[in-house]
Amino acid sequence: MKNLITGIHGFVGSHLADCLLAQNEEVTGLARSMTDNGNVMHIEDKIQVWVADVNDRVALKKILAEVRPERVYHLAAMSFPPDAEKEGSEAFATNFTGTLNLLQAVKELQLNCRVLFAGSSEAYGIVTEQENPVKETQILQPVSLYGVSKASAEMLAQSYFLRDGLDVVRVRPFNHIGPRQNSRFVCSAFSRQIAMIEKGADAVMQTGNLESYRDFMDVRDTVRAYTAIMEKAGAGEVFNVCSGQAVSVQSILDGLLEISGIPIRIERDNKLYREEEPVRVAGDLSLLTEKTGWRPEIPLKQTLHDLLSHWRENS
Repeated sequence: MKNLITGIHGFVGSHLADCLLAQNEEVTGLARSMTDNGNVMHIEDKIQVWVADVNDRVALKKILAEVRPERVYHLAAMSFPPDAEKEGSEAFATNFTGTLNLLQAVKELQLNCRVLFAGSSEAYGIVTEQENPVKETQILQPVSLYGVSKASAEMLAQSYFLRDGLDVVRVRPFNHIGPRQNSRFVCSAFSRQIAMIEKGADAVMQTGNLESYRDFMDVRDTVRAYTAIMEKAGAGEVFNVCSGQAVSVQSILDGLLEISGIPIRIERDNKLYREEEPVRVAGDLSLLTEKTGWRPEIPLKQTLHDLLSHWRENS
C-alpha cells in the first residue's frame, strides 16, 4: 500500500512513518523543507520525502499527481495552540486552507485513495465534568483559535465526503506524548528541564497549571490507531483517539521526578497558564475499540521513561 504523510518530519508524522514501515508499507512524505528532518534521519533511506507547503496548491497537486497515493494521512498543521493564538491567520492558512488544497487536489485528480484528517480534541472546547469522558457525539464548541481552526477543517473534510463522495475519515486525538515531541509541550518541557538539571543546570523547574487533568497517551499507540482506522473504519466516520483516562499534570511531573530521582524545586510561572483551559478532559475510546479492536498498549510510566531518555540524549 502506498502511503503519503503530510507533515512527515513532525512528531506524529515521524512515528507514523515508523509504524507503517514496521508493517512493510511504502511511505512517502510531504515536508516544508529538508533541513528540519531530525525526526526521520533514522529512516531517511527507507522513505521518499517531497518538499512543498500545503498552502501551495499547485505544488501540492503536482506531487499528488506524481505519487498517486492509496492512503493519505493529513497531519501537516500548526499544532501548538499558543502559536495559533498569536498567528491566527497563519493557523487558518495551514490548518484550514491546507486541508482544502489537499482535498480539492484529491477530487480533481480523481485519486482512488482514502484520506485521514487529523483533527484535535481542542475542537470540543470547554467540557463539563458531567460530559466526561467525551464522546464523538459531543457538540463542537471550540474556544481557542487552534480548536476553531481544527473544527473548521474537520467540517470541511466531512463536506468532501458528503458532497463529493471522497473516502475521508476523521480523528480527534487527545494529548499524545512521547519521544521527539517539541519541548514547548508540557510533558516534553518537564522532561527537558529534568534532563538539563541532571547535567548540572540549576535544580529549579518552571511549571504552569499542575491541577488540570488531561487524557495523555503514547504517540506510538496514537499512530497504531490511525493505521487501524484506515484499515477498518467506514468512510465519513469520526473517532476519538485517546486513552480514556484523565491524568493530572501534577502526576506527570511526579512520575518524571520519580524516574529521575534527583531533588528539584518547583516554581510556578503564570506565563505558562492558558486561561481557557478546562479543568478535566478525557475522551471516550469505546467507538474506536468497537470498530477496530484497537486499544492503547503502552503504560504511561513507560512513555515517561522513554520521553526522559530522549531528552537525556538530546539536551
